Amino acid sequence: MKDLELSVKQLIEIDGCTRCGECIQKCPVFMVTNDQRVTAFNALQTTKDWSICQSWFRKFFLKRRQMDPERLKDFSQEIYQCTLCGHCEVVCPVNIHSKEIRISLRKNMVKANLELPLPGPVLDNLQQGRNITYPTNDERLMWLQNMPKIFRHSSRKTKAEVVYFVGCVASFFPATYSIPQAMLYLLEKAKVDFGLLGPEEWCCGWPLIGMGQEEMVYELMKHNIDSVKAMGAKTLVCGCPSCYHVWENIYPQLSSEKKLPFEVIHSTDYFLRLLKEERVPLHSLEAIVTYHDPCDLGRGSGIYEAPREIIQMVSGINFVEMRNHKQHANCCGGGGDLEMFFPKISRDIVELKIKEIEETGAEVILSACQQCKRTISLNAKKMKKKFRVLDLLEFILILSDPMRALTFENLLQKSSSTETNP
Repeated sequence: MKDLELSVKQLIEIDGCTRCGECIQKCPVFMVTNDQRVTAFNALQTTKDWSICQSWFRKFFLKRRQMDPERLKDFSQEIYQCTLCGHCEVVCPVNIHSKEIRISLRKNMVKANLELPLPGPVLDNLQQGRNITYPTNDERLMWLQNMPKIFRHSSRKTKAEVVYFVGCVASFFPATYSIPQAMLYLLEKAKVDFGLLGPEEWCCGWPLIGMGQEEMVYELMKHNIDSVKAMGAKTLVCGCPSCYHVWENIYPQLSSEKKLPFEVIHSTDYFLRLLKEERVPLHSLEAIVTYHDPCDLGRGSGIYEAPREIIQMVSGINFVEMRNHKQHANCCGGGGDLEMFFPKISRDIVELKIKEIEETGAEVILSACQQCKRTISLNAKKMKKKFRVLDLLEFILILSDPMRALTFENLLQKSSSTETNP
């Protein structure tokens, strides 16, 4: 067993845990399993024991050279039962970065060749096809097929001021095709000079980081950065919060270029800018609306206000916050590779989220993440819930046209009437 590789800062943070237990109650996996072993609290305590076992004092005086193999085997499963939502970091009174520590622990477990949860075909797809779904990246633009031909030119452009980085989920999951489609309609409406990377867009690498496979990210990063540079882009717009987080925060850390030669911006901030410039109109809507904060956009990147500012630009909207929102928003269960490793836990978490959504009485649930939309909408449909789940881009597109806005409002009223008078 190799020595545990953690930074000095991480070891100090682990030692500084006060054992207050605040992180336990906020852990979405604990909420549905009632198992403390999956929490940040247990991860920190077990890691502390693991590191002590490798100290010279234990080895020399106590002759204890390693953790109990069975405990380590269990720990290698527990450490992956996490959405990496980061809520534990928000409530920690001593500011322990437990999300970063958990990712480091996953890297250690990969290097130690421990018996880890099986990732299914995802790892092979990432190695061969550079995406999470298929062993080839040729079909990365399949979501574009049903759009008017006018939009096909964006996939063939070799130069553009703005590059739209679509992300794996929106590129390959039919339930989310409408999000990149909305993005293209809006960019065209705003007269933006934009282009797509198509098959040259590779996965950002976040799923690999979540698996503990950071070494595999370097090739993806170099290719993606070079591809955007080749387009001569001044701005890279990401619709996926995880992609945005990786481009904005992780690539500069891993790359020799500490500052990328183009602006990286999430679609919410980008369209707030366009709306303020009056390049996209917004028509009124009479509806009760709530907003779900994606973990990687909110806690991961600090973007809370832009989505709310956009929503509150719409006249007629009755905006209702969920009981837990902004930095305390509950995860939808779709992050941290949890759905890949432990799908039942992921489903149980989103069911809790849907119950919280229902408390608001909202007719429309907005988010700004393809994975959040996919996770909430598919499970809400299975649970036969009546509310509509939209990405913020889809919402803006609907309200950018008076006929779309009126049709949507009528659909909401009809649905409400049907529910009230069965």
